[in-house]
Amino acid sequence: MNRSTLLRAAVAAASVSLLAACGGNADADGEEKKPSAAGSAPSGADAFTVTHVGGPTAVLEIAGQRILIDPTFDAPKKYKSGMSKIKGPAFGPEKLGRIDAVLLSHDQHDDNLDGKGRELLKDMPVVFSTPGAHKRLGDHITPMKSWEERELKSSGGTIKVTAVPALHGPDGVDRGADGEVTGFVLSGKGVPTTYISGDNASVKVAKQVGDRIKKDIGAIDTAILFAGAARTPAILDNAPLTLTSKNAALVAKDLNPRKVVPIHTDSWDIYSEDIKSLVKAFKDQGVDDKLVDLEPAGEKKNLS
Repeated sequence: MNRSTLLRAAVAAASVSLLAACGGNADADGEEKKPSAAGSAPSGADAFTVTHVGGPTAVLEIAGQRILIDPTFDAPKKYKSGMSKIKGPAFGPEKLGRIDAVLLSHDQHDDNLDGKGRELLKDMPVVFSTPGAHKRLGDHITPMKSWEERELKSSGGTIKVTAVPALHGPDGVDRGADGEVTGFVLSGKGVPTTYISGDNASVKVAKQVGDRIKKDIGAIDTAILFAGAARTPAILDNAPLTLTSKNAALVAKDLNPRKVVPIHTDSWDIYSEDIKSLVKAFKDQGVDDKLVDLEPAGEKKNLS
């Protein structure tokens, strides 16, 4: 059973329909050229959509802006780090269209920023990431410490970008510079409050972030969770470096967003858990109705 079928079956079992998917490719402004019969995604400042490219890479359209998350666009290959990319992106950088900003969780690892992704960053108007990424990649990276805020302004309004903590490994472990990673929260007037976990493996950290968001900003509308339980024998004796399926479901249950967008579960050989285990874990926790079906990759999905 493929990934799409699993997600649809899980949602059907809960008697809740997933959001209708919109077919066709995005033009330079991110507008749908050929909406499917299921209906078209909203456009302009009202658009709230996600397009999964592969692995952790996705394009989020929100409040009139198009935001790229963790760009990875290489073809399948093995890297000097030892990890391998086993599936290429749904489309290449040439089909991205306009991008207003990049949210880069971290730059140290190929599965979150590969060769073509690095090249792409130099042409992006804004790139938010960690202080370490700024030191390593250069001044085209805007560094953000945890809970630091920046603004993205457009004719559609202003998006407040807040950097939030993420732990790239088990609770209690400090991996130093190699483990430096950030998550993000998008918010503002007319902006669906959106939590992007980054490579966080800790339920405790996600809960702390969620509690502060709810207190300072309000209810979380959408959570984009990096899952897959990434592991490598060379780091922390093969401990999970991103959310396991069970922990992703626990985070979803605690944060209680309206929708959960699961990414970082495919295209690389480091993932120890897949979408099948994620669906099961969400069903076990009674939150499978929140899952957004991202299949097929490359197709815009309406989050409104």
